[in-house]
Amino acid sequence: MYQRLWSWMMYLFGLTLQALWQCEYDEKVAAGSLNKTQYSGTWYFVMMAADSETSLLKFRAMDSAVFLLTPMKAKEKLHLRGEIRLRQSTNCLSRHWLYHISNETQEMILEGRPELKTELFVKDGDDYIMLLETQEKGLETFRRLMLYGRSPTLTNNIRLGFEHRASCLDLMAIFVLEQAQEPCEIS
Repeated sequence: MYQRLWSWMMYLFGLTLQALWQCEYDEKVAAGSLNKTQYSGTWYFVMMAADSETSLLKFRAMDSAVFLLTPMKAKEKLHLRGEIRLRQSTNCLSRHWLYHISNETQEMILEGRPELKTELFVKDGDDYIMLLETQEKGLETFRRLMLYGRSPTLTNNIRLGFEHRASCLDLMAIFVLEQAQEPCEIS
């Protein structure tokens, strides 16, 4: 009887350890060590996860989005320009952001929004990147994980991996861009 109980406890311990281990990732890129040339270029916004449906509201209006990441002459800055196509429109919205990168922090800081911290994770070589945005102060607080790919298509393995990562981070609201229309042009 004791042997059976011991076997059962070891089985449960193994499952718990396996579940905890599967949520550890080593793909985080420290902002100060980011190879800006390697990650520059075109990225398609594919899907995101957030801590609540409210955090996804403004993104649900999007059909597709393409971004151009460009290092700036000032070594501590990255320029991100986006062309966003809304579901109900054939027009594209242009947006841009400046990120500050410092060897003193692990995160990128969005210009004008020092309360917003952005962590970068690399997925499957250099074909996918994930940004984890966290804002714990201010009028709006949120955590959201965004997946970008060098292509607008999403493989089932990448989707499942992203959803698992989101689950590990307790980000249960998931949104995949519909991409019913062609992405906007960006150059």
